[in-house]
Amino acid sequence: MPRFRGSFLRFCLTGIVFTLLGPGLFWLAYPLGPFVAVAIAELSVHCIRFFTFRALVFTVDHGYRVTLRRYVASALPVSFTGFASVALLHQHLNRTTLTMVTASIALVVGFLWSRYVYSRPPHRL
Repeated sequence: MPRFRGSFLRFCLTGIVFTLLGPGLFWLAYPLGPFVAVAIAELSVHCIRFFTFRALVFTVDHGYRVTLRRYVASALPVSFTGFASVALLHQHLNRTTLTMVTASIALVVGFLWSRYVYSRPPHRL
């Protein structure tokens, strides 16, 4: 049980970091265009997050196995939501409001979808 608590704490801490990092990158890259900004933010955050999960959060020596396939399955709906939110809202909201709204939507979708994906047995994904 202590290993689970440690992994859960690391999961929560990295969740906070990436919840701030993604929107921050989006906001900073927004002058390049909303779609370029969301692409930069999504690709950067998910690449870093995948390796962070493998190396620090869900380590093999604690019995976890983070695979690229499972990670992509957990991240794809969040990325799609980010692109869809930007596509629907970028003409109606300013940069800061768009950043906050898309981050909030992605947070809810990401939490719900990750909870589903990581509750499934590994052989399913």
